[in-house]
Amino acid sequence: MRDLDAIGGMYNIVRPDRKTADHQVPVDKFIKMLHEHEVPEELCVVGLESVLADDEETRREVVDTMRSESDYLNGLSPLPKVQFAVEGNFQSVGESFELEHDGEFYQLETVFGSRLKRRSDGWLVSPYRV
Repeated sequence: MRDLDAIGGMYNIVRPDRKTADHQVPVDKFIKMLHEHEVPEELCVVGLESVLADDEETRREVVDTMRSESDYLNGLSPLPKVQFAVEGNFQSVGESFELEHDGEFYQLETVFGSRLKRRSDGWLVSPYRV
């Protein structure tokens, strides 16, 4: 495995110019993998921008699944390195972050909760317990 811009045990939100996992799946496939308890050691989830721009029901399904399966992820050894590669730029807003994509701003807190932290430029992290 190569060095990734990812920390095991955290959701890593990165721009695509960071080092990402070779195994890349869309958000709906990631949700299915969580339900089936088939998350590999390294994974890059793509397409979060469309979930953020989509209706509330889709976001709620993603968040509910991530919450309900956090114990599963935290129980794996080694802890998986899960990345969300997103197009756009991160904007700090108070103690939270927004994603600016195609001129629109999306609150990352709606998916990753309020414990988002900046790891470095173009890289945010959030615990599995969103």
